[in-house]
Amino acid sequence: MDTPRNNEESESKEEVIDSITYSYISFEDKVIDKCMLSKYKELLEPEEFKILLLNIIEGIPQKEIAAMFNKTQSCISKMKKRALRKLEEFIKEV
Repeated sequence: MDTPRNNEESESKEEVIDSITYSYISFEDKVIDKCMLSKYKELLEPEEFKILLLNIIEGIPQKEIAAMFNKTQSCISKMKKRALRKLEEFIKEV
C-alpha cells in the first residue's frame, strides 16, 4: 500500500515541476511575443498592424474589419497580404 502512495507523491512532484516549467516557458513566450509585436508595429503602417491584430489575433472576419475601417473587404484583404509579406521579409532577414 505504501508503493502506490510513493508513486502518487512522485507523480505529484513531477506535475508541480511541469507546472512551474510551463509557467516559466509561458512567461518567456509572452515576453518574446511582446517584443516581436513591438517590432512588427514598427515595420507596418498603423492600419496594416490593426488589421492583422483584429483578423489574426482577435479572429474578426475581414468583412467586419472592412466595415470598421469604412473600406471594402477586398481592400482589407490586400492590406493584410501586404502586411504579411512585409513580416515575411523581415523574418527571412533575421
